Amino acid sequence: MDKRRFDVLFQRFCAIARSVEPMTAANITMNGMWYGPRGFFLLRPEAAIPYQQFVTDVLREADWDQKFSREYLRSQLRPLLEEFILTGEPSAKTGLQALFDHLSAFNDAQTVYLPILGLTLDDAPRRELAGVVLHRATDEFLNTIVIPDTLDYIKRQTETRVWAEVTIIAETHRAATRAEERCHPLIDVLRFWMACMTPPGTPCAIGLQGDIVTAERPRIITKPNGPTYDPHRSRLIPGFPLCDHTMTVLQSVHVDVLADLITTPQQSKFVKLLLHALHVFGNATAAALHPDRFMNLMMTLEAFLTVGDAPINQSVAEGVVIFLAVPVAERVRLKNELQRLYRLRSKIAHGDQTTVPPDQLCLLEDLTKTFLVAMIQHRNQFASKQAFLDALEERRLS
Repeated sequence: MDKRRFDVLFQRFCAIARSVEPMTAANITMNGMWYGPRGFFLLRPEAAIPYQQFVTDVLREADWDQKFSREYLRSQLRPLLEEFILTGEPSAKTGLQALFDHLSAFNDAQTVYLPILGLTLDDAPRRELAGVVLHRATDEFLNTIVIPDTLDYIKRQTETRVWAEVTIIAETHRAATRAEERCHPLIDVLRFWMACMTPPGTPCAIGLQGDIVTAERPRIITKPNGPTYDPHRSRLIPGFPLCDHTMTVLQSVHVDVLADLITTPQQSKFVKLLLHALHVFGNATAAALHPDRFMNLMMTLEAFLTVGDAPINQSVAEGVVIFLAVPVAERVRLKNELQRLYRLRSKIAHGDQTTVPPDQLCLLEDLTKTFLVAMIQHRNQFASKQAFLDALEERRLS
């Protein structure tokens, strides 16, 4: 950080610090209060917004927002605010410079392990995809990452068969958050892969523990001859087998490349659009309620096909069928089906209908999967969404 920028930030720091005061019986409040080795301190309400903006602007320096959380930076700033009040401006300035030097030089790598549900590693204890290392959750593996006395506790608290390993250069709290962020695109891809290899409507529970439905919902039905137990299938977790056979099948339809696309350094605008659409599709496969699933599937198509003032239902219907490798008569039939499905989408969005027939949901999921596979296979032909839409228009006119 150059001297001029430091001086500007320090002057702002001083203005904030002048609003800090030791807590007393006269000014006691929970808002803006903290406790440190030197006692209780209070940041007056009028300085709260400038303080939050100061934290934001400091984290904009270089790659600091990738390495440090707001909580971490605030924990480092509080002692300096106390220093300003108790000993004066010179010592606080020295401390702030030392803090910024520390942030600039920070290069500590943290390895984060996260439980991923709905996945199994059947033929290998370890696989690496998209910069994330997946480990089979054996006792042997867990003993390498936990304190021995905590092994049973970790096993009781997790329901997973697979752990994800991600290495991040960041302080602990930011590293944990970024590790989760790193896993999310891979989870989107895994959900799409599972959808490609299972019948439409198959429940999917691939996700980080805590983010996904993790158990069956027991339903007890009483009858004259006694209760009947009926597990709710949408909560049943099928483990998607990530094995050599799975990868071979995915490779045969050219969708195995998705894992590599996540870590491609220079992604085109169209690839970014494709990855966004996969995320929305993944949300559909993991949704417990049929209307939520239906709406996310339709939003997946809309991500590619809505533009300008053209009627949305026509844009979506025509855009999907143009890329389907079927006879013209079948395209016309599917176009009509999609227009009907889009009318259903409008009814759900406006509250006119709250249910989705299972066969209609399966049809939309099947069409959406087929369209996404076509987009994956043609991804190198389009630099952006506009280029894709221009190509669609050419096909309509040809």
